[in-house]
Amino acid sequence: MTNDTHNTEVSWSIHVDGASNKEGSGAGILLKEGDKVVAEQSLQFCFNASNNQAEYEALLAGLKLALQLHIPRITAYCDSSLVVHQIKGKFQDTILSITQVPDWRTPFLDYINTGTMPNDEPNLPLFRRRASFYTVLGNTLYRRGHSQPLLKCISKEEAEEVMAETHEGVCGNHIGGRALAAKILRTGYYWPTIKRDCITKVKSCDNCQRYGIPREIISDNGRQFTDHKLATFLTNFNIKHHFSSVQHPQTNGQVESANRIILHGLKKKLDEAKGERAGLIPEILWSYNTSIQSATGETPFKLVYGAEALIPVEVSVPMLRTELYNQPNNQQARTAELDLVEEDRDVFAIKQRARKRYLERRHNKRVVHRSFNNGDLVLRRTEDARKPPAHGKLAANWEGPFRVLQNLGKGAYKLETLRGEQLPGTWNISSLRKYQS
Repeated sequence: MTNDTHNTEVSWSIHVDGASNKEGSGAGILLKEGDKVVAEQSLQFCFNASNNQAEYEALLAGLKLALQLHIPRITAYCDSSLVVHQIKGKFQDTILSITQVPDWRTPFLDYINTGTMPNDEPNLPLFRRRASFYTVLGNTLYRRGHSQPLLKCISKEEAEEVMAETHEGVCGNHIGGRALAAKILRTGYYWPTIKRDCITKVKSCDNCQRYGIPREIISDNGRQFTDHKLATFLTNFNIKHHFSSVQHPQTNGQVESANRIILHGLKKKLDEAKGERAGLIPEILWSYNTSIQSATGETPFKLVYGAEALIPVEVSVPMLRTELYNQPNNQQARTAELDLVEEDRDVFAIKQRARKRYLERRHNKRVVHRSFNNGDLVLRRTEDARKPPAHGKLAANWEGPFRVLQNLGKGAYKLETLRGEQLPGTWNISSLRKYQS
């Protein structure tokens, strides 16, 4: 297949053809020196291609073959009108992209910079009112907000990146849609459909919609959890069932609330990380420390260090906070914040105590204080799991009487039957009432 360098009058030609169907795509090449066939080549593409794409690939493969043989001039033949006319430069097809979405910031930028009103705007006074909430710094559009002085307006593509990082990234904890939108606003980003997009993001998240079968379940000593049907169900799925202790402080209060949030984030992360539970704990804790707590209205990170953390998404999609960073000014402001951090902590502690008292008062309004002594006869509430199905709505709501065997404190009691047989588990006073003989 070497070229005869002495014969300069030889005419070379190449015939190419491409085809595509549901089973794949490929191309055929025929190289000729005058009327003599020099080479035949067939190709099968390992990627999806349309008919026109296959024709282009066939032409490219033929030209590469001609270059390898150092052919100075060659005539190509192809049966695709689109390929032939575009290579010859006779016409260019009009391409309409159905995936390109207009940038929502453009009308506001044009109006603020040049005063140009959008042609397709049906309500011009409404547009002017909306535009009054925006301002331009440099070439960047910002919106005046309430959670932040200025919210950086980002495009649809940047919004997808911000939602993904905030919801399921290194600092993400798969929070709900409204909480996700609030966290993004707190970070300092904005786009018009932020709340709707965040709710859609949560609904489309596989880890938020699918938790799988748990390995173990921890519950209290309620009768609805000690039912035989529930025990059989858990056994069939190899789920271990553990009961909490009555006087175990970790099963109630603030520690339980914090652990519940951490475990909630771990369960959603474990689907992707398989058994790497220990390696995910720093990510979950970082997410927890950078999320606003309802009791204080601030993040735990700020309460400890006196300033908000700079999360990775603020670096990949630069914020005003990062773009205008100045080391001397930042050091001076940081020193002032550290001087005031103890005062801020005192204010947040007051807010936390006020919220706890409010919740305590609201709870105590519905609580009727009662207590029983050892030996008192009581009735026990009949849970739905123990009601005979045949009785229907006429089934008794209380059963007994039973005798109080031991007062464990904090509303927990041990019971026994009138024959002296101790009942398993402990019973809360909310499920007991005094027996009137």
